[in-house]
Amino acid sequence: MANSTATAAPAVEAQHTDAHAGQRHINPVFVFVILTVVTVVEIAITLFHLPKDFLVPVLLGMSFAKASLVAAYYMHLRYEKPLYTIVFVTPALFAVFLIVVLAASY
Repeated sequence: MANSTATAAPAVEAQHTDAHAGQRHINPVFVFVILTVVTVVEIAITLFHLPKDFLVPVLLGMSFAKASLVAAYYMHLRYEKPLYTIVFVTPALFAVFLIVVLAASY
């Protein structure tokens, strides 16, 4: 019985390896650098004292892009089924849309 579990593990590992064989993995440090640059740009934009009608949607969009990068690469959604990404992105886009609409009416 112990012998059958020993042979099953390599088969599962081979299936997992084959499922991700065609995908190129990006270095997490590169993603960190992108997140850092976007954060610095966000801070720099706020120092220009731009009108809030312009500033709020731009900052929300940049924040959404950063959250998407974190979810895609650090939570490994990039390498999963597209359905998982859709489940994450759809409510987030709706939330950003709702905030922009409510901010514009304020």
